[in-house]
Parts: sequence; C-alpha cells; structure tokens
Amino acid sequence: MTVAEDFAPTQASVVIPAHNEAEVLPRCLEALYRQPGIGACDVVVVANGCTDATAEVARRFRDRLPQLQVVELGAAGKVGALNAGDAVATGFPRIYLDADVELGEEALPGLIDSLAADDARVATPQVTFDVRGSSRVVRSFYRVFSELPYARRGLIGLGVYGVSRSGRARFGAFPDVIADDLFVQRCFDDHERHTSPGDFTVYAPRTVSDLVRVRSRVSRGNAQIAEHDDLGAERVDTAHSTGESVGALRRRLLRRPHDAGAVLVYVAVTMLARMVGRWGDHGTWARDESSRRPLHEVQDDSSSQSDAAREPGAVDSVRIDGVPVATLSEDEIVAHVFAALDRGDGGLIMTPNVDHMRQLSSMPERDQIIDDCELVVPDGMPLIWASRIQGTPLPERVAGSDLVWSLAGEAAVRGRSVFLLGGAPGVAERAGEAFERLCPGMRLAGVSAPPPGFERDEWQMRRLTTDLRRAQPDLVFVALGFPRQEQLAAELAPVLPGAWFLGCGGALDMASGDRQRAAGWVQCIGGEWVHRLVLEPRRLARRYLVDDAPYAIGMLSRAAVRRVRRRG
Repeated sequence: MTVAEDFAPTQASVVIPAHNEAEVLPRCLEALYRQPGIGACDVVVVANGCTDATAEVARRFRDRLPQLQVVELGAAGKVGALNAGDAVATGFPRIYLDADVELGEEALPGLIDSLAADDARVATPQVTFDVRGSSRVVRSFYRVFSELPYARRGLIGLGVYGVSRSGRARFGAFPDVIADDLFVQRCFDDHERHTSPGDFTVYAPRTVSDLVRVRSRVSRGNAQIAEHDDLGAERVDTAHSTGESVGALRRRLLRRPHDAGAVLVYVAVTMLARMVGRWGDHGTWARDESSRRPLHEVQDDSSSQSDAAREPGAVDSVRIDGVPVATLSEDEIVAHVFAALDRGDGGLIMTPNVDHMRQLSSMPERDQIIDDCELVVPDGMPLIWASRIQGTPLPERVAGSDLVWSLAGEAAVRGRSVFLLGGAPGVAERAGEAFERLCPGMRLAGVSAPPPGFERDEWQMRRLTTDLRRAQPDLVFVALGFPRQEQLAAELAPVLPGAWFLGCGGALDMASGDRQRAAGWVQCIGGEWVHRLVLEPRRLARRYLVDDAPYAIGMLSRAAVRRVRRRG
C-alpha cells in the first residue's frame, strides 16, 4: 500500500456494519485499501447475524488493512452493529460505511479533512449511481434523482457519512430506527452538513420491484423519525426540501421537455414507495438483493472481444441482422462521447430505425457506412424487441430526437459547443434558439441549411468545410436523412477530427417545434410510427406499411431463429 506523502496521518475510525455481505464486501474493502491515509485509520467490520462467510471474507484483508478488527454479533440488525462498532472504534473523525458501496479515489482523505475542525459537523462525499444492468425504468429514476438538490448537496447517507468528534458527542447510542443516516442528518443544522471532496458509488437495483422495495424503506424511515420529536426531526424542514425537489422537477421539464417520461417515472416510483412504506410488511428487511449479484454483461458472441485487445473507449455490441448495435443506455452514450472529447477523439453516431435497417440490408456500401461509425445505437423499438428475442437484450431505445437534447444538455454543463447542419430553411435557426433557451451554457457554434444536392457541389462543400473549420464545434448534429447524413459526416470527419457527428434525421424539426413528437407512452410501446403516419399519411404510408412492416416481421423472425441456434 502506498500512502500519499502530503496526507497528514490522522487517526480516524471506519465502521462497516455487514449482514450477509460476503459477495460485495471485498469490493468495499478493496476500495478502502486504496485510499490515501488508510494506514492511519482503524477499520471495524461488524458481521451481524450472518449466515454466509462475511466475517471470513473480512479477515482476509488483515494483511492489507493491518488495523482491521472483525466483530461478530449473533443477532442481525444494523443499529446494533453500529453501536457495537462504536464500542470498539477509537479514532475520530468517525466514518460509517455500508458494505455494499465503494469509495472513490481520495474520498477518505476528503472526509477526514472536512471533519478536522473542532466544531460539530457531519459530512459525506458526492454520490454516484452505477446503473449498469438496471432496467430502463430504474435508470430513468436515478437519472432524475441524482440531479435533485437533495442528492447534490447536504445529503447525509446513502451509504457513507462521517462525524467529527464534537459532532459524535451530540448523540449517544444509535436509536432503534430504520434510517440511521437520516437520524444523523437531522441531528445537525444545514450549515453543519457538508459535502466533502471525492465521491462514492451506490450500485442501483436492477429491477423496478427492488427499487420500490428500497425506496419504501427510505419512506418508512422518514415517517418513523418524523413521529419522534426527540430524534432531531425538528432540525430539518422537510416541506422545504420537498418544495425544492418539486421546483427542480419543474425546471427540468422546462429545460428538457423530452425528459417528461423520466420525471413521470420518478414521481410514480416515489408515490408507490410511499404507499408500500405505509401499508406494506414492516417486518421485511427491504434491502436490494439484485445489485449484490455479479453483473454479467450479455453480448453477441460474434462481436465479443477480449479486454486485452480492447482499445480505450471501445464498447460492447450485439448484432442485429449483422449490424453491431452498442449495448449502451442514453446516459452511457453521453458519457462515452464526452469522455472521448476530453481525450481529443472524435466519432460518428448512427441511430438506425427499421427503415434504416431495411435500406442497409440492400446497400452495396453498407459495410463502409457501418465501419465509419464509432457508435450505432437503436432508434426504434423493433430493434429492442429483436435483441430481446434473440437473447442479447439491449438496454433501451435511444432516439436521435432524445439524444440531441441529452448531448446539448451535457454540452451546456461542460461549456462545449454544437453546430447544427441540415433541415429546411429556418429550422436549424429555430432549433438553435430552443437549445440555447433550454440548455443555458451550451455554445451554439453555428447553423447551416445548404440547398438540396449541395454535397455534389464543390463550391458549396468548400464553403461548408470553411465554416466548420472556423467554428471548431465539439458536436455536429447532421439532419439530412439516412444515409446522406452518415455519408456526409464521414466525409467531414477529417475536417474536425476531434468532434462528434450525430446523424439525427428529423430531430431538428422536433427541437424547433415544427414537428410534434408522439406522447411518451406511445413511444414506450413502440407506436411512434403510427403517430407520424397519422400526421403524414401520403409521404409515409408506403414506407411504413409496404416496405418497413415486412422487413420488421422478418427481422423479429430471424432474431427468434438466432435464439434457437444459440441455445443449440
């Protein structure tokens, strides 16, 4: 173990209550071992009521954590484990760490530094949520929850918190309540609660039922503490925090109207969890077991590659009718793009739907178009259905009309720039105004709506490349229709080698308000094409009903055949 030389050795204690945590405890202790300054801390793991090898797993880390103590209790219960750990721990600040979370780099020194003052205070690092393997509904919930004021500042709990010596003196033994972290939070005024440097990871539930179970326990804990005036409940204005959350949700909808579905999911899960918390079985230990199981990423055998051969930024994919589709959620795509931008790497994103897949199937240049794309993401529910039928499920549909807003929103946060290319005259300008209004901080590098056939006009192309070189955008949204937009983006990529191009079809028409999207529930059931057909029957009837429908049926049938072959 290497301890940072500039970290002052401070005696502190880390208490870890662990009930049947043999599966995840190594991850927690390994991350703790990597923390600078851990050699100056004593670590107490309290295995309570365990029927697995939790205590044995903890003892294996004694070589790396020489001040590790393992306490075993016969009765299961987090409160009893916390009090038993306190009885053994000797140092301050006192840090309480759940066995199923993982401290990020520098989180422990950040906590210790934040709690070094003489005054009473409590602190926690910034929380991040790992939603790999979680269902789409769960990912939508945490996408909203992670950005609420309650989660971004002053949240004591969710798996990690620490108290100073004088702060710990504010209360005696932990009371017999469900939410120990909420109890501690409510023992301190707002100015005494701090967000310390560093972060920690909470592994999200995989299923909606597990999510509701976890959130119902939070709801029961809130209600339990609110019923006891002697537990410090008067220190926190819950009406104010609820009002802040409602205000944040309202601002999110105004800024990113395409997020209405995710906000609805958050509200629905929260209300359901409160109902379950109020009338459910209060004797059940409502913890999430799904995130404790190992995550096995499913991918198509023909597209797998070894970790040793994987290049930085490479992603897994599954093949649908021979097209490698990335196994990334919308949030993961945004993170992938901006991580590449930070490295100085550019790329091209294709968002195929059924019509695009049909066209690709008969194109001589099909392989070249696919090879030019760094990411191929599924803009169409039939692709999701096909992936599930063949046994290699994709995380979620990623519509180009949603992705433009997610990328623009992240560009606003990071101060990145966007160039809009394509659309009818005036569309790009109106879309740009909408992006600037709803994503304040995003820089609009420029707009261009060249006339039809411009890509065959040498003068027009020279003018466009000059504009792009002068603007130097980070993101270029190309709305020219498939496959023109992908082919043009591949041609322009050498002009901006560090930029990302997104072929987004009619997304600019929707962003500008010129074309209306289907309701969220219609999109979820794969009925957006019906909505568009009703709006433009003359233009789309042959495409959807004569050309695309038979191909979609064939694609799903071929997926079923591949599943049978995989089983064989």
